Amino acid sequence: MKSEDEMLFACSGLPLPSATTSQLDVTRFVTSACLVREFVRKRNKDDKLRVEVRLPDDTTTDGFLGLYDDDIAIVTSVDLLDVDPIDLDYEARPVCSDDHVIAAGRAFSSGSLRAISGVPCREHSNIWVPHSSHTTKAVLGGPLIGNEVGNMPRFLGMNLDQNNDKYTFLPLELLRERLEHFQILNPKVIHFDNYELPKGASTIIPSGFMESIYRIKALGYPLPPPLVLEFNGLLLNGYEDFFGESHAWKGYSIYGCCMKNEYTGYVWSRLRRKVFTKIWRRVVSLASFKDGIRFFVCTGLLIKLCGRTVILTSASLVNREGSIDNNLKIEVFLPPKQRRNGTLEAYNLNYNIAIVSVEKGFHCSCPEDIFKTNLKLSEQAAVGQGKSSENEGPTCEINKAGIGGPLINLGGSFVGMNFYAGKGGTPFLPISKIVEVLQGVVYLPRSQGGSTIPLHIRCDDGWPTTINRWPVPQPYWYHGALDVDFFDIP
Repeated sequence: MKSEDEMLFACSGLPLPSATTSQLDVTRFVTSACLVREFVRKRNKDDKLRVEVRLPDDTTTDGFLGLYDDDIAIVTSVDLLDVDPIDLDYEARPVCSDDHVIAAGRAFSSGSLRAISGVPCREHSNIWVPHSSHTTKAVLGGPLIGNEVGNMPRFLGMNLDQNNDKYTFLPLELLRERLEHFQILNPKVIHFDNYELPKGASTIIPSGFMESIYRIKALGYPLPPPLVLEFNGLLLNGYEDFFGESHAWKGYSIYGCCMKNEYTGYVWSRLRRKVFTKIWRRVVSLASFKDGIRFFVCTGLLIKLCGRTVILTSASLVNREGSIDNNLKIEVFLPPKQRRNGTLEAYNLNYNIAIVSVEKGFHCSCPEDIFKTNLKLSEQAAVGQGKSSENEGPTCEINKAGIGGPLINLGGSFVGMNFYAGKGGTPFLPISKIVEVLQGVVYLPRSQGGSTIPLHIRCDDGWPTTINRWPVPQPYWYHGALDVDFFDIP
């Protein structure tokens, strides 16, 4: 392990059998978790630590720390390197008290092999004691070899740590079980969709990516699997992806550049100026947060309800596993500078409808009176900032941030509320059904100082109440070269 050209820690490692299941050729090494502990201990704000691997031919290559637990760590190097992997299928005889053992390792600076002899500890089966007081950390992560049987040395396991004058090691059988648990030898998933770390395992935050990880956590996204960040993987099904044509306000910053003029594309140019102005003044962005971590992002429409201006949006904003989470903080944004705290007033999970109020009204807003809207379903445009199947969805496509946004026709009439289905069009809830549901709302309890519990809007019209009718694709990480080949799944 180095910081620029200064070596901070060195240990040994064992090359693993080539189980290349991805398009990218890699060589993996297993070593002692001491490498991870030193990596974390010596990490500083410069965040320039890197792992270097010295091979038997005295050449060096970069290594990437990945999965680890309290005992072992996995280091990955790109390419199929010329190394002899350990035989994990070797049937090692248990260590006996009268055995003599040898711990081997490679000194990083010189590249020479080092060895220490010793005997197993009688009190503990996974500890051995060296014969002399001369010890070295170079053997950590290296093999522990036992008495010869039939002129062949016995591979007993891997050296883990040094404690005063004793060494701990992981027996070969347990090492094999641990690697199988890490899915290093037997991958069970094809790609990173719904990826979870193996139980008891962790992954190191790569050097140079500390701020990126903090940002990913704050945005509520899953942490990337090992190597995905280092190899420039992509986060899919996120909220920040663009869809359609942007119409930004003057001064809006995108990719660090400040836009000097509004952009008008083909879709926006088909709308009359009056229609566009109304859309601009009634479409908002919403985000919900749990303990400062973003939970959901969607779009909403300012509407008139019960004599107030409120926001019509998707109940996915506050829906956690089929029930409403009243502890979420809601923020509402109307460009260019109006931000408000929101309050959930009412909801209907069957139709995925939520009504949100703000403590202070927006300036120059133009709420939609959905109860008086004239429905003329013709060509449609989906709008968003940032499943109903009664009608076939329009051909326009949005991303997750557009959920809850309005579907309008080119005359400016509100047609329905958008949901998200990935590719192939946009499902929406028609205005007729929205009006039917909201007709049951005669007052807004929370904004009028009444109940602190949002109103559950009931609408028994025969529609099924399947919780996953409006499934929202979860974000996940993708790197095509790291995906496991389907034919390599046992």
